[in-house]
Amino acid sequence: MAKFVHHFRDRRRFQPHLRNALKVIAAVALLGFIGLLLVPAISDRIDQLADQSQSKCPKYGRAGDPLHTARPAHAGEVLAIRLTNAGEFVDRCELTDILYDLNWDYERCPREFRPRISPSAERLPKLVVMYIHGWKHSGDNEDEDRKRFGEFVAKLSVANRHKKQVLGIFIGWNAKARLFPLTLPYLENLTFWTKKRVADRIAQSAVVTKVVGAIGAVLNQSQTADDQFVAIGHSFGARLLFSATGQTLIYETEYKHPGYPGGRYKPIRGPADAIILLNPAFEASLFTAMNDTSRREEIFENQPPLLVSISSTGDWATKKAFPVGQWFDGFRSEREMITLGNYHRFQTHVLYPSTSEACFLNRHSADVSETFFASGLCFARVPKTAFLGLAESYPHNPFLVASTSEKVIKDHNDIWGEQFRDWLFDFINALQKRLPAHRIGLPEQTVDTTARNSRCQL
Repeated sequence: MAKFVHHFRDRRRFQPHLRNALKVIAAVALLGFIGLLLVPAISDRIDQLADQSQSKCPKYGRAGDPLHTARPAHAGEVLAIRLTNAGEFVDRCELTDILYDLNWDYERCPREFRPRISPSAERLPKLVVMYIHGWKHSGDNEDEDRKRFGEFVAKLSVANRHKKQVLGIFIGWNAKARLFPLTLPYLENLTFWTKKRVADRIAQSAVVTKVVGAIGAVLNQSQTADDQFVAIGHSFGARLLFSATGQTLIYETEYKHPGYPGGRYKPIRGPADAIILLNPAFEASLFTAMNDTSRREEIFENQPPLLVSISSTGDWATKKAFPVGQWFDGFRSEREMITLGNYHRFQTHVLYPSTSEACFLNRHSADVSETFFASGLCFARVPKTAFLGLAESYPHNPFLVASTSEKVIKDHNDIWGEQFRDWLFDFINALQKRLPAHRIGLPEQTVDTTARNSRCQL
């Protein structure tokens, strides 16, 4: 009995120490949790400064002025445009440099600033490929996404040697954690909400719309119909690109509507010749208005694809993590919780190995928007009766939403895998072959030298 009483007194003696220890542990855990919530927001304040001049390159007449560079100077290369969290240019001269490398061989108007032409310059149609990186990447020269995109552009340049002047444009923004401990692999996932807000803020600034519009305007002044502009976005970069171009696509589609049931759409042209979204990280609800073009009443005839979305079933980030992030942000409806690529009712296509059954349903079609075979893969429109729950899919509708398997794109970031990269390369080349005939069919795209000369009148 005495031994039991002694043991009980020892426990009472140590209980205050135990309670204090638990309080310290609880306080540390609470501070750690608060820190993990605050650090991402603090991390986003580590941002590059905006250029003082946002309307034009401030280096005019000084060292580094892009006007002093003989053109073309960057054929087959990748040039970067860096953006701040507020959607402002880090260096406005980056955009000027790109535009000079594209308009050097166009008609020069009086008092117009134009760079000098290199003696070895070769006048060729332009192929411009713009890429907006996604979450956990940046505009740094050593960024893995930038390196892989550079390899892709170099391959396009070699394939189009003496046929096209190829230029890559890499849009860099603050999508990567730069503050410890968020730089650790798993903790960087906590930046989901802040990086999503950064992407949306940049989209609201309309700076990407400005860049897309500036490139498109330069290429539209060309005297050839063979110029091509392809814009690609990945993850939150696809969110940014869709926000920058989606409203224009909707406007142009409604503008070319026949105006009566059973009519045919006039050929539609978007802000870029093709917009490609890879594992896009935006909710399906943002695509609802675009999907509404899928109606029985009107017909698309010989319309090239304007927007192509490709999502992998192996993409854990958009399939599992994105809905959780949306739930914590207060979204509850199905289309707000699920990304575009995982919302089957909007799906129109599959991208599968060429041996799959779906590839033989439209195997006789020669239209790139219906069935396209390349690099051991086939891109095929899904017949409306093929799979229960899929959206009704109508030929030549220019808004294509495709699903692929983890065998083609392993996960969220595996967009530069050899097989898919080669297929994307072939797909862009196929769009080039389709483009001239499409443009000739558009009256407003026909080269009008009178109209072009009129802009030079003082």
